Amino acid sequence: MNKFNKKYSENGFLIEKNYFNKDDVNKITNEIQNLKKNVDLYYDKKGKLRRIERLYDKGESLNLANSKIMDLLKKIFETSFTIFKDKFNAKPPGGEGFFAHYDGIFKFRNEKNELKKGWYEYGNKFVNVLIALDQFDETNGTIEIAKADEGNFDELFLNTKKNGTPDILPEIEKKLKFNPMNLNVGDVVIFNNTCPHRSKKNNSNSDRKSLYYTYTPLELGSKYDEYFNDKLKSKNTTSKSLSGDL
Repeated sequence: MNKFNKKYSENGFLIEKNYFNKDDVNKITNEIQNLKKNVDLYYDKKGKLRRIERLYDKGESLNLANSKIMDLLKKIFETSFTIFKDKFNAKPPGGEGFFAHYDGIFKFRNEKNELKKGWYEYGNKFVNVLIALDQFDETNGTIEIAKADEGNFDELFLNTKKNGTPDILPEIEKKLKFNPMNLNVGDVVIFNNTCPHRSKKNNSNSDRKSLYYTYTPLELGSKYDEYFNDKLKSKNTTSKSLSGDL
């Protein structure tokens, strides 16, 4: 086990500092700002852009970023990964945070109204990668991550609100130690989907932009198109991530 994998195994998360330089980040940000077609755009109630999905291959710099991340994951885990889902988060000034939750631990209804086990319909190993496109700190609502929980889907599901979201019960959250991630532009956070994580409101005067990608082992094949197709057809009408009230 290499030193990176050892650290990841102990906590379920690690930070790779300065993995992207500022020039890389500027090019990525410019491509994102010009995205208009073949992506999914989400706005808040004030009409501000909050999220873009299906974007990882919509530009030269975005494609390069995905390749660099897969290279890093192969270095850490000594196996190849492929992208499972992707999104850009803007989090403008005043933008709300999110409740403590696991990623992928929820149930949704598919187009046949069958109840499905969140991400675990597509595999059982998921690695999240967050790329900081701006500085992250406690003023602008940085991501806060707790040590990964052990257990399979059914065991971890018992810790959630069981309402179609992956949100963790308040009594569970109170027992956890969350680590605020103070990040510079170009830093990367890698963490297991079973790491409880949350963020607070952006109380700064500027955006807190990030790319947030999730990867699965390449040996399982790509589930990217299947995931987004299921999301489109899901009965969870309030969902932005195959979650939301059933």
